[in-house]
Amino acid sequence: MDTRAVNRKVLEALIKSGACDSLGENRATLWHAVDHTLTRAARSAQDRARGQTSLFGLLETPADAPLESISRQPEWPAAERLAAEKELLGFYVTGHPLTPFLPLLQRYALATTAQLAQLPRFSITRIGGLITGVQQGLSKKTQKPYALATLEDQDGTVQLLCLNENFDKFRDLLQPKAVLLVTGEVNLGDDRPKLFPVDMLPLEEAPRRFTKQVHVRVPTVELVPKLDAVRALVTQHRGKTPLLLCLAQPQGELVFIEAHEDFFVLPSLRLQNDLEALLGPGTYYAQVDLTLPPKPQRRWEKRAANGNGAS
Repeated sequence: MDTRAVNRKVLEALIKSGACDSLGENRATLWHAVDHTLTRAARSAQDRARGQTSLFGLLETPADAPLESISRQPEWPAAERLAAEKELLGFYVTGHPLTPFLPLLQRYALATTAQLAQLPRFSITRIGGLITGVQQGLSKKTQKPYALATLEDQDGTVQLLCLNENFDKFRDLLQPKAVLLVTGEVNLGDDRPKLFPVDMLPLEEAPRRFTKQVHVRVPTVELVPKLDAVRALVTQHRGKTPLLLCLAQPQGELVFIEAHEDFFVLPSLRLQNDLEALLGPGTYYAQVDLTLPPKPQRRWEKRAANGNGAS
């Protein structure tokens, strides 16, 4: 093909977007081969222009030509591949960057971006997602800095607006590619809902903050042979959250045993994965704290509470 049309920029975009995945090599390897490929293509084009070809080229069909060896590279991380797809195509093709976080989102987020419009105005909710963009500026009205960030989950996006003291409190967390759990007030005044954060933390810290108890649910016959292994595992994840053993008896009765505080745990996705690897899927249950902070008082409400409202 004409290398003026299919140049380096075009090849790199095709590779990053996944259009060359069917060639049988990973994207990092194909990217690494671009220089060699363009050099070879230019040489072939020059030979054709001069009417030259090799003796073997006269005898072989293209299908018979030997493949050149290429230097195979470790594949790019999944997050990097997905970010390139979104940048070039506007959507993800081979997955979603939040897929590894779905167990945490499903457990600790109380709403999705698609559900915000159905919530009461000025209600408080908890939502999780990926920060895909951040803008900072000065308010024309107050001359104070603000941050406007885009939070994306698997359903869509919502804008987070941080003003005044919340700007100073959360601006370090509002970084592109950060995965956060945000507690905020829903504003439905515009065409699309906005969220005014009142609390924010990395999503991976949600189990530690919002888990009231950890239950290990397992049949008695399976737990007894593995009790020492369970004890060693929870000791590795020692923390301040109560641990309860939920034992299923052969007749169907459930017996709850609260562990001594020496075996309280630090909840995390790793603890869940370790317990389920040992005891089987579904044996880990986190009792989630659904308590939400009160709605922040607005200026006119504060004035009325102080007796300065209009009579």
